[in-house]
Amino acid sequence: MKSLKTIFSTILAVFCLVVVQGQIKMGQGVTSPNDWVNYNTTGIYVDVNTTACAFKTTPHYLVTLESIGNKGFHWYISGTSSIYNATPTGFRIYLRWADAPSDLPTVGSLNFPNPLRASTAKNREWVIRWTGIEMKDCGKSIAGSSTGEIFHGANGGEGNKVSLESGTPNINSLKIYPNPSKNRVVIQYSGFIKKSEIYDLNSRLLGVSTTNSINIKKLPKGNYIIKVYTEDDKIITKQFVK
Repeated sequence: MKSLKTIFSTILAVFCLVVVQGQIKMGQGVTSPNDWVNYNTTGIYVDVNTTACAFKTTPHYLVTLESIGNKGFHWYISGTSSIYNATPTGFRIYLRWADAPSDLPTVGSLNFPNPLRASTAKNREWVIRWTGIEMKDCGKSIAGSSTGEIFHGANGGEGNKVSLESGTPNINSLKIYPNPSKNRVVIQYSGFIKKSEIYDLNSRLLGVSTTNSINIKKLPKGNYIIKVYTEDDKIITKQFVK
């Protein structure tokens, strides 16, 4: 019969909580002390699987190293916050002792075996607790083409929150195509268009264009809002997907 500690470790390895609020998705989980693997002769690593969260893009991962049995000494570790190979389905963390081994290592300055081995991490019950946050960033300045498009981030790329709803009637005569699109969206409208603005779903201005054909190659994948200003002083709001 498995011990409660073994069962607890197994639960930790598969736990993932996903919270979706609007267009923000957050997931979290904890690895198991048994997940650590020796890396060459320099340290150890663990591969964190976040598949259960079903992130559509690579989220922003936050990680901490903990000892679930309070057996400690993880504060002498280097590499905890360095995330490698981050993808929508996971990432890797490498660890080593802060006092790096010499060419012929025996033990470290704290009398721990050097280099760090997976057996030490297991005995100390070290785990990686992680949080993944998937949302749209304000973004930096986005360079446009030379066809009359001027893309820029408001306030030097920090983003400018505005209201997209007040005074913006949705008129069916304006169409955005192709939708979804990878490289370019076209605004189809019977009248003259003064300009159009692209916002993320956090209402932050990402770009301004004075043409009906807009280059979106440098936008990350996701959902966007386009706000079109017409010659007859109408403001028409549509959504598109890249």
